[in-house]
Amino acid sequence: MVVKTVSSRASTIGRGAKCRGKSAVEQSAYISRTTLYSEYYGEKFYPKAAEDLVSTGVMLPDHAPREYMDHSVLWNSVEKVEKHSRAQLCRLNKYSLPNWMSYELADKFVRDFINRNFVSKGMCAEYAIHDSVNEKGERNLHVHILLTMRPILENGEWGEKSRKVYKYDKDGNKIKKKNGRYDCTTEKTTDWDDEGNAKKWRQDLVESINKVAEIIGIEDERWEWKSFKDRGLDIKPTIHLGEKASALERKGIHTDKGDYNREVRYLNSLIVRAVELTREKADKTVSEVKQKAVTVVKAIKNEILDMIREVAERNANRLNLPIRKGKYITKITDRGQLQKRDFLERMVHDMGWTTFEEMNTTKKSLEKEYDDLLEKRTVKADRINYLYGLLEAYKDLPYQEINAEYWKLKNAEKNSKGKGGFLGFAKKSVAQEYKLQHQSELNTYRFHRDILKDMIKEDDKTIRSKAWQKEFDTLSKEFDDTQKPFSQLVWKLSAIEVLEFNRKELVRMLENEGHQKTQELSLDQKRKKPAWE
Repeated sequence: MVVKTVSSRASTIGRGAKCRGKSAVEQSAYISRTTLYSEYYGEKFYPKAAEDLVSTGVMLPDHAPREYMDHSVLWNSVEKVEKHSRAQLCRLNKYSLPNWMSYELADKFVRDFINRNFVSKGMCAEYAIHDSVNEKGERNLHVHILLTMRPILENGEWGEKSRKVYKYDKDGNKIKKKNGRYDCTTEKTTDWDDEGNAKKWRQDLVESINKVAEIIGIEDERWEWKSFKDRGLDIKPTIHLGEKASALERKGIHTDKGDYNREVRYLNSLIVRAVELTREKADKTVSEVKQKAVTVVKAIKNEILDMIREVAERNANRLNLPIRKGKYITKITDRGQLQKRDFLERMVHDMGWTTFEEMNTTKKSLEKEYDDLLEKRTVKADRINYLYGLLEAYKDLPYQEINAEYWKLKNAEKNSKGKGGFLGFAKKSVAQEYKLQHQSELNTYRFHRDILKDMIKEDDKTIRSKAWQKEFDTLSKEFDDTQKPFSQLVWKLSAIEVLEFNRKELVRMLENEGHQKTQELSLDQKRKKPAWE
């Protein structure tokens, strides 16, 4: 098992000479890889890089002003409220993260860590997850967390970092010193800068990492929060390169700081190897104990994740898709996603599966949900298609204007007669004249109208285009609202199909490998037979 020590660094950003950096806005621009303007300094800060940014965000306590979700507004406000020339502005913490974390998992993990340790205590926090590459070409997933130092009051205003506590005599009066000032002490309003916090946060981070690793089945790596010194290892720490030295080292140009770190890493590797040799002897004893606890280990193992890792290691870190068409996988356009190890591991983790039996139980409930939703969608889709056909037929109905004009004239004449008007008998009415002039168009209209009426399934064959359109719009929206849950069901069921297929494939591969080893052993034994046999 590989034991890794979490790498962390904490610094204070402020205007004093002892602080790292002078501007909170500058640090925000640096970690978020965005260009920001500092109103206090009247200066624009540009990001040094952008390609390593995985995700970033701002997290606030409930009573903080919502406009602080904009990191530019937040940190400009921090700089504005601090008046002292040597004021401390904010804290910057940096922590390494396991490279086996997917970006989505890392973001969820970091947000949970920040909420528990900082935001729930009243701090505003901005985080940025980076995935850079070190000089050895190794991934270096890590997070920067920028934290406020002043509390935010319930009214949304910035509070004080500390307050004066005056001393009183027995009569309740303030005690005055010889210099004329009142005797008092300074009391901090928060415990955010307590010396023990750094270790407490490191320990919480590591315990959380190890817990996540156990849940998703990472067994060959464990993280340690204690420093080398606390663990009794005489290991020297490396020094921070800084931006200029880092830039030169990335270009292949050696620096004094870089050479020093390389020498330290070499010496430390010798120490670590000596410790590992000692540990290897102890591991033999530990392994014997572990063999006796196989039943306990099986209880916490995840057989689905084990299968995924086994297949992925044999197949270029990807899983196989079913050769025969599955019921659900055919509905997926991006089937390559279902071959990705990270995607399937995340699916197993999110669904909470540890055994194939649990997965099959979930499959039955998902299939019922799918069938029920499919039936509802089918009914809606049939009705939508039916209404669409009616509306299209109505839209294509020829000479509607002529028919409408004819009935307009006819109704006008009817109303006129009802009011005592007289049009005469010998002379044709205006409606009749219009009908004679457009007899051909009106006949064509009635022909297509009858076809449309035959399309209507209801007993009442009345054409109601407005009612059709309203129902069509309502059903279309209801159908669209079911698209997301339906798509999620299809993805889950497709993933189950892939997992079931690869499980069978793994059994087949293991059997073939077993037969092959048996044949090779048989051949070796034949070759070793004495000549006289």
